[in-house]
Amino acid sequence: MCTKEEKGDLKVREIMSRPIIAEDEDALVIEVAKKMAELGIGSVVITSEGKPAGIITERDIALKAILENKRADEVKAKEIMSSPLVTVDAEVSVDEASEVAAKKHIKRLPVVENGVLVGIVSVRNILTLKPEYVMRFYPRVRLLASGWTLDRLERALSDCEVYLVEKSVENFKNALKDVYDELDELVTHYVDDKELKAIFESLDQFYHEVTSKGKIEGEKDIPLDEQRRKLDEILRKFRHTTYLRKQHSISGFAGGSWWGDYRHRVGKEPRLPYKRTRP
Repeated sequence: MCTKEEKGDLKVREIMSRPIIAEDEDALVIEVAKKMAELGIGSVVITSEGKPAGIITERDIALKAILENKRADEVKAKEIMSSPLVTVDAEVSVDEASEVAAKKHIKRLPVVENGVLVGIVSVRNILTLKPEYVMRFYPRVRLLASGWTLDRLERALSDCEVYLVEKSVENFKNALKDVYDELDELVTHYVDDKELKAIFESLDQFYHEVTSKGKIEGEKDIPLDEQRRKLDEILRKFRHTTYLRKQHSISGFAGGSWWGDYRHRVGKEPRLPYKRTRP
């Protein structure tokens, strides 16, 4: 049975954040900023006579108040809020909401029901459930496979190396096929991931060399020492890419660029993890 996500009819009300945080248009910016800090939120909806009229984000406060040397305890919310306010109905699909947000170049959409604010849906809410929509919001970003996904596959490929050492040929070929099949699927999804593609191309060549698939009749198997050497070369590339992406992910959580492209540092490379072995 298909889930709502698979059907594509997931509603905004199912992913929105609530309760909605709102302030009156005559509230001072300092009050809005304090509320945002206390609640750990990045935006506040501004109302006029109880109805949504605009929104103030951290960016609005920085650009329209601080950088213009305005006193936050003298400026009113209505003076710096972004308006008119773009809202979506609670029953709108997530797909429709993401189209609206991308087209209007906004990151937060207040959600209304019968004219009443009931929540807010952000780009982060959307991408948490629909990561494939990332190109709608960030068209210049190269979508890359996660370092944690690569880590899992790299560990599985390390097991293949152990099977070679143990001369467990059947286990080696079965494990290698599992990694090959999953990498093949990942490459078709992450079409802009050049590093992943390079790893797969190396593995693809190796896989066909050591399995019967595509082998010329009567051709001898590659010696185990040669197989281990080639697999070790693939694993070194794999570990390097995995390590850098995991480091990037960690720095992103610490406040670095979240959706930016991965950039390898020039000069001294970071120390890579030790070669894994089975206990």
